Amino acid sequence: MMNKIKILLNMIVAFLLYPFNKNKFKNRRIWLIGGHSGDIYDDNSKFLYEYILKNHKEIDIYWVIDKNSKVKDKIPGNKLIKGSIENYLYYYNSEVIIFSHAPSADIAPYNFVVPVLNRFHKKTFKVFLNHGAISFKKRKPMNAKLKNIIDNLMRSYNMATAISDFERDIMVNEWDMDKNAVLVLGSARQDNLPLNKRPENRDILYMPTWRDWIKFGEKKFTDTEYFKNIMIFLNDERLNEVLEKNNANIKFYMHHLMHEFIDDIKENITGKRIIFLDKDVTLADEITSSIANITDYSGVAMDFMYMDRPILFYQFDVEKYKKEVDSYIDLDNEMFASVAYNKDQAVEELTKIIESGFEVTKSQKDARNKFFKYNDNENCKRICDSILEKLNK
Repeated sequence: MMNKIKILLNMIVAFLLYPFNKNKFKNRRIWLIGGHSGDIYDDNSKFLYEYILKNHKEIDIYWVIDKNSKVKDKIPGNKLIKGSIENYLYYYNSEVIIFSHAPSADIAPYNFVVPVLNRFHKKTFKVFLNHGAISFKKRKPMNAKLKNIIDNLMRSYNMATAISDFERDIMVNEWDMDKNAVLVLGSARQDNLPLNKRPENRDILYMPTWRDWIKFGEKKFTDTEYFKNIMIFLNDERLNEVLEKNNANIKFYMHHLMHEFIDDIKENITGKRIIFLDKDVTLADEITSSIANITDYSGVAMDFMYMDRPILFYQFDVEKYKKEVDSYIDLDNEMFASVAYNKDQAVEELTKIIESGFEVTKSQKDARNKFFKYNDNENCKRICDSILEKLNK
């Protein structure tokens, strides 16, 4: 509560300073960009930010970071501390804001709901990058009471990116976004993904997605099916023999929203071929340096599909997931790649992938055309050019 009051005060102070700072911002093209609530430096926002820094010197771009983030020193260029007076002053003078989650989470906390001050939300050009492919997770607000506010917020965006007509149709027809705002341009982070090139190592990236019913539930984490199914898989004797024999490793990344539970998994692992990744790793680097992917419902699978590398879906709680979250891809009839619903199937399917020399299934290759319009690593250019074109109109 105290933090919200401080942020509101900073907002008001910046508003009072605004008229006296006109000269400071005169003739400057201020763009603000951020993602993941200012906590980590990764994903679509990171790659578009670095593209603009390198290619558009006429744009004064600032990354918005949380004051407690551990990655502040990793970020090149200019930074603003999220929720600070300076953050709001720059926001009030911005031409464009770019975000992967929402303006309030990534750029200017709470501004869009504060009367009078929310005129700046209406004034600035808002670009929604999305933080992953629209695939296995249906959009819903964490709090149902906020649904109308969030729906109105998303309709206010001037531009949003999609990677395919499949995605655009969901954003327009199911999310009710402005059809003129949603453009099929590709995903900024996929410019970093190598095409037709495989890593020398045999590292397999395992990224289960988060479950809100576990994070916010009352059950002890080590008593959950999530914990038990991950553990029996990673500790399976046959799996670890196959990894050892083929000189392969599993790199395990706990979703950043569930990273508080990582020690419970670390402490119970017996296999020598399981590597744990820190919350603050540059995930994009881990994706590009991995030869295959294990996940359940994470959009990271789409990155591996884009790179033409094999995927294993280990969906031990699929019925529960359909009930709690649901998916835009039909989990019963539209799955591509290898799918397993229990530990034994997962070990069997991963063994096949490893012993085949990491071959990609035909169903995965066929699905690629449905989910990606572009395969040229020019997404950042297309996105930036489209922003500038829309501004000029």
